[in-house]
Amino acid sequence: MLSRLFIALAIGLAVPQPSAQVNVQLEALKRLKDIDLDANPAIKKVVLDILESSRGKAAFIEIVRDFKLPGHEAELLRYAQAHPNDSTGVEAIRLLLNGDGRELISDAIDGEHATSTVTALANAQAPEAAPVLLRLAKDAKKTLAQRTIAVNGLAKAKPGASALLTEAKAGRLPADLGFAAGNALRSVRWKGIRAQAAKLFPPPRGLGQALPPLAKLVAMRGDIANGEKVFFRPQSTCATCHQINGRGIDFGPKLSGIGTKLGREALFLSILDPSAGISIGYEAWLLKTKNGAEALGIITSQTDDEVTLKVPGGISITYKAADIAKRTQLPTSIMLPGLQATMTPQELVDLISYLHSLKQAKP
Repeated sequence: MLSRLFIALAIGLAVPQPSAQVNVQLEALKRLKDIDLDANPAIKKVVLDILESSRGKAAFIEIVRDFKLPGHEAELLRYAQAHPNDSTGVEAIRLLLNGDGRELISDAIDGEHATSTVTALANAQAPEAAPVLLRLAKDAKKTLAQRTIAVNGLAKAKPGASALLTEAKAGRLPADLGFAAGNALRSVRWKGIRAQAAKLFPPPRGLGQALPPLAKLVAMRGDIANGEKVFFRPQSTCATCHQINGRGIDFGPKLSGIGTKLGREALFLSILDPSAGISIGYEAWLLKTKNGAEALGIITSQTDDEVTLKVPGGISITYKAADIAKRTQLPTSIMLPGLQATMTPQELVDLISYLHSLKQAKP
């Protein structure tokens, strides 16, 4: 039987391989996965040839796993980074965690593909990933988006959720992770952790009542017409910073096509945790002038001689560079949290439904 499988594999390599033939080869390989390749050099050569032809594909990961082939850590990492939300990409990162790839992962977290590496780690739900994710969550040098991914990954497994809760109780989590940590831990399936998290991170409140969990908010149905009214009414303050189809004040990002760019969950997060996703070009800057004055806003232009700052309300003010003592980019959004407190939970859902309905016209 073994020789017939080997012959089938060898013949398959000798001719062009349509997808059906490749599937036959891979099925044959699965039946050989417990064989000692070093004791069967001919079969080892066939396996390595198929491995090489599968580089960059899901089959590559399966062959490395099934035959416990060392020396392919860099390729595993590249695949995980390219497919961080796919089961095979997660399998690739798990292989690295269980082998000699931990140093590669550590380097990748500080590299060009840091976010995709962290995403794959967060999806792995492996005990070996928890310490890495916890260190990353506490690292103020990492972006809030990366640290939020790490927090959500920790909450997927009980040891990680417990460790995250312990760090939060001890005050060792960065303050800007409060929303992400609370939202993740209040939603875990372990009752004890969930109860402790609810005390440590009380859920955000709408007008006069606590908001339901984010997942429930996302699932609720909203009234688009009423959501438009909520957006433009004075107490919501949305239109004092954003424009929709020319209505409102031009300060923050224009929202006319926001429903094309963001899904419902992301829209909820943009209100409940504004600092979690700051649009490029809308970072908050604090200017301190030499006469002691301060100004907070968005830098819209700057030269060697001047800096123009757009302040809340949409007014632009130009400062001479020589008059500025210090300029600081703030890590938090210029949009303050707590907007949901001006509306009931249903009004919040209505508002999100309205924003999600705003689609860009197709070219």
